[in-house]
Amino acid sequence: MMILVWLIDILVIGVKILGGRMKVNPVLRFGLWLAVLSTVAAGVAVLGFGLVMLERQLSGTA
Repeated sequence: MMILVWLIDILVIGVKILGGRMKVNPVLRFGLWLAVLSTVAAGVAVLGFGLVMLERQLSGTA
């Protein structure tokens, strides 16, 4: 249970940094934004790949 509290705390700190409410090095803020956007792009790519594979499986061209 304590691990969940720590994860939520880290998430809140990350949101504060990204939102500009916490004063940090601009390089850290840029790197964090880059990590978030890369994760979103990777998620979209995996979702797209999964949909293409599902379509091929359902149409029988696999």
